[in-house]
Amino acid sequence: MNNISSTSPSSYSQDSLGGLQGYREAVREDIVFLGIKAYSEHQEVYKAAELLVNEYCRTRQRIKNRDKLPRDAKKLIASIWLHDGLFRFTTKEEYFSKGKRKQVWMTSRTLELFNCARELGWVEVVKGAIPPHLAKNKQGLSTVYRATDKFKSLLTWLGFEDLTVNPDLPCVVRKDVEKRVIEEPESFYLTENYLRHQSLVQSNLNRLREHQARWANGDLIAPSELLLTRQFTETFGKGGRWYCNFQNKPKSVRNSITIGGKSVGSLDITQCHPMLILRAFKGKEEEGGLFGKFSEEVYDVRGFEYLDRGIRKKAINTLFNADSEKSAEKSLRNTHWWIDDETGELEIKTFKTKAVRQGNPIFKSLSEIRAFISQFKFQHTDFIDMIGTGIGLKLQGFDGAITTQVLMFAEIMKLPIIPIHEEYLVPEDKKFLIEEILRSSLRVVLMEAGQYGTIAAKWTDSNGNKSNVVINLS
Repeated sequence: MNNISSTSPSSYSQDSLGGLQGYREAVREDIVFLGIKAYSEHQEVYKAAELLVNEYCRTRQRIKNRDKLPRDAKKLIASIWLHDGLFRFTTKEEYFSKGKRKQVWMTSRTLELFNCARELGWVEVVKGAIPPHLAKNKQGLSTVYRATDKFKSLLTWLGFEDLTVNPDLPCVVRKDVEKRVIEEPESFYLTENYLRHQSLVQSNLNRLREHQARWANGDLIAPSELLLTRQFTETFGKGGRWYCNFQNKPKSVRNSITIGGKSVGSLDITQCHPMLILRAFKGKEEEGGLFGKFSEEVYDVRGFEYLDRGIRKKAINTLFNADSEKSAEKSLRNTHWWIDDETGELEIKTFKTKAVRQGNPIFKSLSEIRAFISQFKFQHTDFIDMIGTGIGLKLQGFDGAITTQVLMFAEIMKLPIIPIHEEYLVPEDKKFLIEEILRSSLRVVLMEAGQYGTIAAKWTDSNGNKSNVVINLS
């Protein structure tokens, strides 16, 4: 069994329920939520699913869609097996209903089968749910569970090579502003556009499996970690970025993996969203204005050099993403930074209004925020009319389209690749190939705006060394 953790594949300790270490782990807020993203037809999974379905049918009076139970049982069993340690899960029925669920796999059958697994003694509670009024984050925490030895004894021969992804997960999803799944009609999944996305996702996953993508310790990376999903917000005209579980790992962890036994590196478009604004909306390659052309980059804000570049980047992107300047100010007041204890990397997060903050605020006061915005406007005049417009979702559509094109070229070239938004992870010896693929993709997606000048990018090798890359579009 293997743990899907927030930072690395190392497993949690198995202290007793009453042990101090077990308690400390159980109250951690970063314990992964059980996602039903895996599937297996392995003989042991098949037998365990048969036991679960039989128990379900024996103890339930009304059974709908009985023919779908074995398939859903295999998804649940394979997914629990992947979480070798603690995981969170909610059993509130309202979260598993249409119009309320935030994940497509949160169905009533999944909930009922999970409850049945509890009855069989396959999973046990480590710590009960914490209601919002008692939780430090003021939002509450779901119950913490772990698989029992009884469950593990059913799957002694199961391995990573026996797993695949949940076959019913869609590769294109729409969510509303509250991040709840918008249900699509069955006809949507038969459209040419959807089937093209599905083929692209499956072929990319197959290449990564054929080349055996592995963690630094040699363990195979579970396919559910690498599965890509394209996500839109409300309409197919907003958003459109590609996501996968793997991108949640720190960059140091991502760049430590191997693909085909080879170390990997990543190519990252420098200042992607400012570049897209200039080319797609301004029809130019570089900033203008009295001071813009003397700035090293868009994230250069004079007088605020004491802020880490990552913090300045977060603040400026917040200005683009917010629906108004006032809304941007509010978000920035709730944005904090800290250094991760395990990775040593900078973490930045915008907290909800009532949540308990972690780390330090990126700005000390509202006046400092307004001074930052004022200086940004003064220094970067090309971007003034983009502040508070919510243009961020449109920009995500652009970088989603660029990644789609990159995946299409990668398929032609048989290149195993892991996209992380506008960053692309490939074997180190494929550096020049991914540069050419990105160049061609930018020219295709940006059309006239991608036929001139150069675009800056950065290459990071497996040791974390960075070097500048210039991509010539002309």
